[in-house]
Amino acid sequence: MTEDVTTEAGLRVIPPAAWGPDLGLVHGGSWREMVGPGTGAACRSMYTVVLEPAGSTRVLRHSGEATYYVADGEATVVEHLADGAVHHDVTEGSMVHAHAGAAYSFESAGGARLVGGPAPVDRSIDAPGGELVTTTAGPGVSIHHRDRPGLQVPFISRDARLVVWLGRGMRTANMNYVVLEPGERNREHVHKVSEDTIHILEGHGTAENVTTGERIAFGPGDTVHIEIGFWHAVEADRGERVVSVGGPCPADTDMLRAAGVDVDALLSES
Repeated sequence: MTEDVTTEAGLRVIPPAAWGPDLGLVHGGSWREMVGPGTGAACRSMYTVVLEPAGSTRVLRHSGEATYYVADGEATVVEHLADGAVHHDVTEGSMVHAHAGAAYSFESAGGARLVGGPAPVDRSIDAPGGELVTTTAGPGVSIHHRDRPGLQVPFISRDARLVVWLGRGMRTANMNYVVLEPGERNREHVHKVSEDTIHILEGHGTAENVTTGERIAFGPGDTVHIEIGFWHAVEADRGERVVSVGGPCPADTDMLRAAGVDVDALLSES
């Protein structure tokens, strides 16, 4: 695994050794930035959230959306409402989405790790919390799972699952689950208004900045971040199966149209 951040114009590979310091948002655990304000990101932040047994987070709320993937363990998402709390149990493979203004927290009896965060970036995430914004006036927290995708997009990979996506009403905080089989390379593509951020759960491969011709290796635990407007592709090493979560934020409507999605109808509904 890479020991330091590997970066070229438009593309970065960020390993665990380069994560930011603990933000102090977890009692019994840690909350560290992989991609966010500290790396210059604007459209999506991605943190690693470790909950030790009996660990819990501070109550969080954002002016925009947020989304998380449960990478390991089991946890509970607490949605804080004006008249009480709603508890959502999640396990490895679950995805959590919080709409703008939703007040939520995480807790775990046996321990868990989540990856994700606000999209767009919330630069005040580590600031002291104030009065809670309740979710009674609009959508709050919803739970999804990698095995129940809303859409599969073959030109990303043979197994590319859009789970938290525009088709479910999420405009800015999306979460895909993508598997690249050994040697598989996705089609070269560009996001005109979106940053593309993926966290590598499994396998080794190469992130290619097609615009500049640079190729950067990655491994498990690394996070790949591509800036807006750079053509890129991701390839799994031979003999390596690559599994990642993340994707472009905000929703790439051009990509969805290319996949046959009636984007205008979705936008009019959300």
